[in-house]
Amino acid sequence: MAGRPRQSRDTMTAVLKTLLTFTSGLLVLPLFVQTRVFALLLKTDQPFQMASHTLSLCPGVVGNYLRKAFYRLTLPRCGADVSIEFGTILHQSTIEIGRRVYIGSHCSIGECVIEDDVLVGSNVDIISGKHQHNFDDLEAPIREQGGRLEKIVIGADSWIGNSSVVMANVGRKSVVAAGSVVAHEVEPYSVVGGNPAGVIRKR
Repeated sequence: MAGRPRQSRDTMTAVLKTLLTFTSGLLVLPLFVQTRVFALLLKTDQPFQMASHTLSLCPGVVGNYLRKAFYRLTLPRCGADVSIEFGTILHQSTIEIGRRVYIGSHCSIGECVIEDDVLVGSNVDIISGKHQHNFDDLEAPIREQGGRLEKIVIGADSWIGNSSVVMANVGRKSVVAAGSVVAHEVEPYSVVGGNPAGVIRKR
């Protein structure tokens, strides 16, 4: 008998989640259409960034569902069970997010692939590589020297600690200590920390 109330609660929870997912999809549909139209006209990621900024300000569980619904429509890949918290902004429409990914609050996510089961703490910056700005010409302002974006890969089942800055690949099943600056590629199964991040030990 004791198992029946719990089974009933589980069923209700599943129904509520399905309803929230469906409703969120409907609510973000106008924003998705607007983003696509303006992106075609402007040929930039600015409409996507505007939508990302707007959705980042939606609080609580509802905001989480709205962000997930929008990114599932717009990104090349975004798991159905991701969690993207308040204040987090995605800057590129080519970002890929795997399954069961958690991204904490107030993160700034650049060009990257976040593989399955990754945990990203709060206030983390994933920067689009180390070559976004060229600065060799002393006669020209840095803003005029161009640069390029690089797709950073965060390997499956890794944990990026709070307030870290990631500008190089992180191998699978690795841990980046809070406040670290990842300037060089992290090998799989590594625990790294510091600025620049160095290997503390292997898992």
